[in-house]
Amino acid sequence: MRTLSWITGIVALVASGAYLVVYVYRWEWHRALLVGVLFLAGLVGVCTALVLRRLAGLEQRVGTARDRPSPDPLDRLRAAPVDVRPFPWLRPEAFDRTSVFIPILLGGGVLVSGAAWLVERLAGASARSGVEEELARQLRDVAFPAGRLVPTEGEVLAGDGRADDPALRVLLGPSGHGAAG
Repeated sequence: MRTLSWITGIVALVASGAYLVVYVYRWEWHRALLVGVLFLAGLVGVCTALVLRRLAGLEQRVGTARDRPSPDPLDRLRAAPVDVRPFPWLRPEAFDRTSVFIPILLGGGVLVSGAAWLVERLAGASARSGVEEELARQLRDVAFPAGRLVPTEGEVLAGDGRADDPALRVLLGPSGHGAAG
């Protein structure tokens, strides 16, 4: 029965793939879409069957491993070797290697980062007010005026005295010259 299922699935997959190519070649898009969906369904079915087959094999292997008696965890812990020196990279014979360099480098990096953070915080706290006041003083010179930059057409036509302003003429362009003059 399983063999018949596999043969049917593979034949359906190959046939739908072949018809998909034929229908796309003939520009029969509706048929190609239908056969493409069938091809995709067959592909998903065959791939799912392969994955399930593989999982069944793994489950069978795990089941046989579970049947074997496992050693007592306490016996395994007692049989494990014990290293009495906690830092093997600090042994005298290990000093010629560079393995001691990494922990020292990391510790130094932490200390330097902490010192840099502290300096940055102190500098920011002491310079904040003076910097803001100086910046505000410098920005007053280039700040926009309180009123509008360009008067409305009505103000220009009314001639409120600003029509002769050369900066206004530059902003208004050629049409502003004719309206003001």
